[in-house]
Amino acid sequence: MKQIVPGIFTWSWLSPKHQYNFNGYAFKSNEGLIVIDPAIMDSSDLGLLEKLGTPSHIILTNKDHERMAYELRDRFGAKIHINKNDVYLLKQRPDYTYEDGDILPGNLRAINISNNKSPGETALLLLLGKGILFIGDAIIGWPPGEFSLLPAFIYKNPELAKYSIRTLLNYEFDTVLVGDGECILTGGKDAITRFLDRKDIHLTLPVK
Repeated sequence: MKQIVPGIFTWSWLSPKHQYNFNGYAFKSNEGLIVIDPAIMDSSDLGLLEKLGTPSHIILTNKDHERMAYELRDRFGAKIHINKNDVYLLKQRPDYTYEDGDILPGNLRAINISNNKSPGETALLLLLGKGILFIGDAIIGWPPGEFSLLPAFIYKNPELAKYSIRTLLNYEFDTVLVGDGECILTGGKDAITRFLDRKDIHLTLPVK
């Protein structure tokens, strides 16, 4: 676990199937320790997480980022939150659901990204510094310094999946912290604009 930007901590697990990192995040807030998309962690990372505090809320950006959510709920009593459109796609029931535009624990604004691989795909905006955007699977941080979509077959309509990313440009942010792949710490909004201007946008898995 490391501090990736001031106040925000991250840890990663390398996916053998995809060959890029799955990332989890944590930060302190007035509502306790917030955990986002908790990637698999070893005992060392778990110990460091406990040093930050007791996880109070686990925010999931989509149905596929349950990851270690249930283990952390069982261990710490943290409450799991997910977009209401993905609630019935989880392995276990969450504690709370949210909708587009809601303000979640940790002062995170939920931004639903439609036409994605699941109906509840959501980005989370934190108004800290120049703005920090957490993204689940809507875009992948690959190649390093750029963004891509998952392979086209994953989407009902790949063009609409790409177009829906434009909604993020309505918000102010500079840092983009991704659930999968490599983060962009400065110039993240510009990188999304470059992604939208590209024609070749889909990953080939596993990445090389």
